[in-house]
Amino acid sequence: MAYIRKRLGKWQCVVRMKGHPTTTKTFLMKKDAQLWGKNSELKFFREDNDIQKNHYPLFKECLERYRDEIVIHKRSRVMETKLIGYLLKESFINYKLNFVDNSVMARYRDRALKTLKSSSVRRRLAIISHMFTVAKREWGYKIENPILYIRKPKNPEPRDRRFTDHELEKLIKSNRTSPKLRTIIQIALETGMRQGEILRVKPEHIKGNTLFIPVAKTKPRTIPLTSKAISLLNSAELPFNITGNALSKQFRKLCKHYGIEDAHFHDLRRQSL
Repeated sequence: MAYIRKRLGKWQCVVRMKGHPTTTKTFLMKKDAQLWGKNSELKFFREDNDIQKNHYPLFKECLERYRDEIVIHKRSRVMETKLIGYLLKESFINYKLNFVDNSVMARYRDRALKTLKSSSVRRRLAIISHMFTVAKREWGYKIENPILYIRKPKNPEPRDRRFTDHELEKLIKSNRTSPKLRTIIQIALETGMRQGEILRVKPEHIKGNTLFIPVAKTKPRTIPLTSKAISLLNSAELPFNITGNALSKQFRKLCKHYGIEDAHFHDLRRQSL
């Protein structure tokens, strides 16, 4: 509802109503502020009546539905579910779906960029964008996708981090490296496989001197194996009983111990390629 307050010698009207962004305006005369507040309330009531006719839900409800009906079937469901959890902490989730417009999203983008990397913000915006697409095409809501009308954060420069021979020697030969992590690191260096691919390898995927990966990041693919890669895979207990998060954590901890800076597990793949 609307309330009036005096501020810096002027009259400010603040209108708050569930499902709507908070709006404010400042006037010289108190009566003008009161009139604007009443008109704003009336406008919101009329909009709510239209919303009820069209059954627009809260943005939060749509995002939760998207998570439960769409994301659950994606290969990236774990990561996207985690990001949706972050989005559900934002204030705009309590707006009606049709009030989450490009200005709301632009403000969110700018706010998020103060604490997150551009790539992280882009991933969150991509989730919101696809949710709006699904809401329009499959759920029947008459809305536009606001993400299409705002500037996206620029992609960071491609990484070109390569390990030195000394760094690799520490990672592989260190007595702080577990046998499992050592094997995984060596497989990454020999094959150029992604972390997720390595963790999903099963004995039946090995066909002579090739490895067939039925579910890769983009499509199934066949990887030629060196004699060392074959030896590593045949001597390992497959599939590796470790999650991607746990593996990344172990790798970061190992790098930190040896002062290996700005290193990601994915950089091992580039070392091979």
